[in-house]
Amino acid sequence: MVPKIFMGDMPELMEIILNNLNNEIYSLHSCALVNRHWCKMSIPILWQNPFSLSRNPLFISKYFSSLDAYEKSVLKGYGITAEFPKTLFNYAKFLKVLDTISLEIKMCINIHICIT
Repeated sequence: MVPKIFMGDMPELMEIILNNLNNEIYSLHSCALVNRHWCKMSIPILWQNPFSLSRNPLFISKYFSSLDAYEKSVLKGYGITAEFPKTLFNYAKFLKVLDTISLEIKMCINIHICIT
């Protein structure tokens, strides 16, 4: 028989455990691969402050894919016309910390990588 924590019957305990892994990206990523329930619990923690991690700046398109039609039209007004694929999660909903300086740096790096 599978323990109740693996079946999702103890969400409070799971949340405490996963929140203690807040800065351990590889551990949280591994937790997200265990099963659907663990994935639903781990992904919001992984995506709440992505700019603090030294990730590839291409993850920013995940946030753009969560935008509604009006928000995408605003982006088009600024010349951003790329189509963004549908994702499993609404990653923008998980964002808790928006570090605009890190975002600008990562975007500049991304543009530089794309140009060269």
